[in-house]
Amino acid sequence: ELGYTGLFDDHTLSGWTGVGREAVACWKVQNGQLICTGEKGPWLRSAKEYGDFNLRLDYQVSPNGNSGVYVRVPANGRHHRANDTLPEAGFEVQVLDDFAPKHAKLKPYQFCGSIYDIAGASSRVGRPAEQWNSLEINCRGQTVRTTHNGVVITDANPETHPLIALRKEKGFLGLQNHNTIVKYRNLRIGP
Repeated sequence: ELGYTGLFDDHTLSGWTGVGREAVACWKVQNGQLICTGEKGPWLRSAKEYGDFNLRLDYQVSPNGNSGVYVRVPANGRHHRANDTLPEAGFEVQVLDDFAPKHAKLKPYQFCGSIYDIAGASSRVGRPAEQWNSLEINCRGQTVRTTHNGVVITDANPETHPLIALRKEKGFLGLQNHNTIVKYRNLRIGP
């Protein structure tokens, strides 16, 4: 992984900011993992903005777990935009316990690895709750591809998924707090 930089030092929340509240309200670092405790509190925003990149990470959700990775969002975290009259937004890549009975009837774009509200995962390849999964998000201009546990599950561009054209091409990364326990590790970003 030449040219990759770590986004998490395995020991502190350095490089991440809690938005709206202090991050320690619901985020902690333990055993080289960045953990959302499930308590009510802020999402985490990266210190820097990113344009084109390849982001790689491992995650683990609790049973019924729900989280997400915000991509190219503005400082306020907006990640929904249905038309060009609405304020600018990035997007979210879903992190979810696909096996939870309460998630059985979700829309295709809500399952794990999907580009939320834009492109549904072509395959559901997530491992059961409390097992580690890998997620890769590749952004080049308005083309976005996600790879989940080694399988390409989304490949969106403005021709195939027009809503992607409404999203920012540079912005912050974020880790969502959806009030469930989720663990992240090995966060790194490259060209």
